[in-house]
Amino acid sequence: MSFSDEDRDFRADSGKKFPLDPGADTEAAFALVIADALRRDFGAVPARVKHIARLTGANPRTVKNWLQAQNGPSGAGLVVLMRHSDAVTEAVLQLADRHEEQHRLRGLRLERSLRGQLLSLLEHLGPE
Repeated sequence: MSFSDEDRDFRADSGKKFPLDPGADTEAAFALVIADALRRDFGAVPARVKHIARLTGANPRTVKNWLQAQNGPSGAGLVVLMRHSDAVTEAVLQLADRHEEQHRLRGLRLERSLRGQLLSLLEHLGPE
């Protein structure tokens, strides 16, 4: 036995539409920003996919998807990437609008770089 047309509730006739997912734009932007940061930090090295896969424990196909901005890393993978990549850390801070942390991180990186350059200069000069 089927229902008559009077008993059926056709919701599509009301003219209402499903709201768009506000997170969809954020997810796409997240994937693009992380892919760009990974390319900047790991460069065009042929073995970068394998290297990133070893660092994160992710499948190489998953890493290729990250690099092509098809999707972004999950929480655990993102934390590991942030541990090994300053560009990814800065990208995440930028997405989170944490500019003060981003500036502090840049200062620490410059300090570390300057310290390394001073040590190499002192080694080059030798003891006198």
